[in-house]
Amino acid sequence: MGEASSPIAFSLKNITRRFGSVVALDNVSLSVPSGCFHAVVGENGAGKTTLMRVLYGALTPDQGTIEVGSDVVKFPNSAAAIASGIGMVSQHYAIIPELTNLQNLMLGAEGGEWIHAKEAAARADQLAARMGFQFDWSGRSGSLSPAATQKLEILKLLWRNSRILILDEPTAMLSPADGEALFDSLNLLVAEGATVVLVTHRMPEVMDHCQRVTVLRGGKWITEQAVADVTPTELAELIVGTTIAATNTTQSLREPGEVVLDVNELVVAGDLGQDAVKQATFRVRQGEVVGIAGVDGSGQKELFDCVLGVRSARSGALTWGGEAITNSSTRERINRGIRSIPEDRFAQGIAQAWSLEENSALGLQATEALQSKGTIRDQARSAWAKQVAARFSTKFSSLSQPIRDLSGGNQQRFVVARATEANPRLLLAFQPTRGLDLAASANIYAAIRERADAGVATLLVSYDLDDLLAHCDRILVMNRGRLVEAPSKDRQVIGRLMVDA
Repeated sequence: MGEASSPIAFSLKNITRRFGSVVALDNVSLSVPSGCFHAVVGENGAGKTTLMRVLYGALTPDQGTIEVGSDVVKFPNSAAAIASGIGMVSQHYAIIPELTNLQNLMLGAEGGEWIHAKEAAARADQLAARMGFQFDWSGRSGSLSPAATQKLEILKLLWRNSRILILDEPTAMLSPADGEALFDSLNLLVAEGATVVLVTHRMPEVMDHCQRVTVLRGGKWITEQAVADVTPTELAELIVGTTIAATNTTQSLREPGEVVLDVNELVVAGDLGQDAVKQATFRVRQGEVVGIAGVDGSGQKELFDCVLGVRSARSGALTWGGEAITNSSTRERINRGIRSIPEDRFAQGIAQAWSLEENSALGLQATEALQSKGTIRDQARSAWAKQVAARFSTKFSSLSQPIRDLSGGNQQRFVVARATEANPRLLLAFQPTRGLDLAASANIYAAIRERADAGVATLLVSYDLDDLLAHCDRILVMNRGRLVEAPSKDRQVIGRLMVDA
């Protein structure tokens, strides 16, 4: 299983891929033997997904060759790669909610004009049983949980007889228990001789399940090593390219202060009219960092929107320092000191055509620090924009340039700095380190802790449970709209609460 004498499953040799003037891959090579669990790691923008999309035929390299087994191949599209036994599950699932599970399983690989439903269902049952999965093949895929959707994506690869399986951040929306079950299934495939390539940013997944690891940085190949020969810290430093100083993730040792936000039996409607938040009751005090765990779509977004005031409560109450704010406007809440790091910065955090200076005041334009008699003070806004850009070393050429010209990581730095620097009393942080490298993420969590030590209350959502365990004082768990407090910071206990296990 993955021994040096095993035949090579595939080789990528001297792959270069450009997007305009940007070199996404610069002469990168990768060879993986059959029956190996191989990780490809690197910061966002390192070229990991681009390299895998070249192997999968979704991108054509500008230079370099691809070999599958001993054959040199050229993939004009993904269909050609699939025909060669290569399958890929991307971060964004390719499941059509309106179709049945069987229809999604077969889609694009029906095998002819006529479908024999009974024969197809029988084969589907065989594949599912092989992996320890169970499916109602006549059920609609829109009702599947994230874990079940991920399982169906893997079965799609097996339906197509894939022997090389590429998984890009496969546990991003799974609970810990579902993540472990996924790796049990993948290890079973590897034991049967399949080759699995894992693209991930989570070090435990690499250390616990993979045999070899390749590091990319800035579109270049940095190293390939046996996982047994490298420590998590050494691997993180290879990814970043610098020594990573130990960070203090200890939670606050002092008692929290007065209650800032009191939420009582809150019910919030979702976009389809359903109760997305159901009778949520909790408190956040001064100096606390309170985490919210849960798989994606459990009601976190609707809860944050309601606290910020951009979504109304169906029933229940919000109290701020003993004063009701349930019907207060978003402006009133911002003036009280609520600051937000939104999940989707494009939809809720920035105006892409606006300058950095204009974006620095977005949502804060009515605060006393930036306006006088209803008019924004240009000099104050300019000084504020410089402060925001400097906080996490946002890279930019001019404060007058449109924020859309910045990279995604620099946009995120700017949005986070705007919230943490604007004298918050309550910080709503939703995936605050999304798209950021290890060093930048550490700086942001350090800033959140610094604000907490100064008395700021923080409500933090992350889909990475390790982040919550490392940086939060308490953890709440959302499961299909219902909110409970975890009795302890035990990974397995929290994981079971996330999925009703």
